[in-house]
Amino acid sequence: MGAGSTWVQDKTELFEGELVVFKRANSPNWYMRVYVAKEGKHYQKSLKTKSQYDAIEKAKAEYKVIQQKVAKEEKVFTITFAEALEGYNELEVARERRGLIKNDWLKKKQQYLQNTFAPYFGLEEKVNSITDKKMEEYIDMRMKRCKRKQTIQQEITIIKHFYKTYLIKKGFVFKIPEFPEFKVRKSDLSKRQDTFTIAEYTKLYKFLREWVKPKNVSRIRIAEKVYGNKQNKEKVMNEWEHQMEIHRRILIREMILICANSGLRAPKEILSLTWGDIRIKKETFSGFYNSDKEIEQLVSIISVNAEQKTGARSVVCLAGAYFKRLKEYFKNELGYEPQDDEPVFMEFYGRRKFEALDRYALYRMWGELMRDCGLKRIDFTPYHLRHFSVTQSILNGVDLLLIAKNHGNSINTIAKHYEHIQMETQTHKLIKRRDTRREMERDIEI
Repeated sequence: MGAGSTWVQDKTELFEGELVVFKRANSPNWYMRVYVAKEGKHYQKSLKTKSQYDAIEKAKAEYKVIQQKVAKEEKVFTITFAEALEGYNELEVARERRGLIKNDWLKKKQQYLQNTFAPYFGLEEKVNSITDKKMEEYIDMRMKRCKRKQTIQQEITIIKHFYKTYLIKKGFVFKIPEFPEFKVRKSDLSKRQDTFTIAEYTKLYKFLREWVKPKNVSRIRIAEKVYGNKQNKEKVMNEWEHQMEIHRRILIREMILICANSGLRAPKEILSLTWGDIRIKKETFSGFYNSDKEIEQLVSIISVNAEQKTGARSVVCLAGAYFKRLKEYFKNELGYEPQDDEPVFMEFYGRRKFEALDRYALYRMWGELMRDCGLKRIDFTPYHLRHFSVTQSILNGVDLLLIAKNHGNSINTIAKHYEHIQMETQTHKLIKRRDTRREMERDIEI
């Protein structure tokens, strides 16, 4: 080790001059500098100490880490999370284009990494700064915040893929940080969410009859959530905003009835529908509502496109009357003839005219609807309409395989998530008792 003061202000050279510890004229702290030959750059860092002895010890430890990275062929000059996410996203978009992953899964990964994982550590944080300890702290945080431990398992799968296919492959890190072990108990497994009872659903669709009438749509909208002052709670609508609110209520009324009968996922599947996806035909049925009387119904055959969560499928349901009523509304009330390539649930006012209903408007109006009709037993969401459809199909005795195909699930998923409904339908079989006295009378001793 040698010392001198001719370079900058003071400097100490270590390891035959490969490591330099020095002070700048305008700073009381010591710095270190190492030339990384493989990358053709000088690595420089503040040691954040005024003590020369402490600075040398810190510099030695840092130098050792750098040498280990070089030996593992890991880059010393790595990138930030923001830069890494940009590069990884390009790879994933290419994989989606080649059909290796679906668009739904691509978006899920993008949203999780950009909105949850990377922001926790900081978008400007270097990707090789995540230690095993930091990863353990992150997973512990997610365990506290997520109700379902299966969600954590899915998140870890995304993180591992991010590391393996991009960070490690490109040499920005050497290995994936260790994840803490945890056990997914039976109570943590995903279960069918609670849904509307028949009484609650009846209350909802009866309330909708008055909710859609223009005379019942106030020009003052009371927000479900309050943000600060009164102005943020109440909104006075002008003429076109009022017309848009009336129009959206009509769309949402039909959407609710169609989702409850079809089990389409809301909002993504239902909002993706165009008029060309809908076919309606008349069918005559008997045995409806325990009656032998024959009745005519409008059956809808809905084509769900391949971009959705479970791919392309056809959905058969009794929702033809609702599609028919909505199309007649466009023709008769708005004087507009919907085209096959246009959204079924189409905005007709404002900047989104001729586009699919804004999902944020849907969630906002859904919350206000649940509040106004008094359905507060649980925090109902539009997705509960899908659970209602599956539950009613099971209670109506529809074969599980048909339910699974119609709803875009595997039969195992339906059986697992709705097993308690199946148990209810088998009550009489479960408590049935045989005549043991007659059995004994038939026994013959020899």
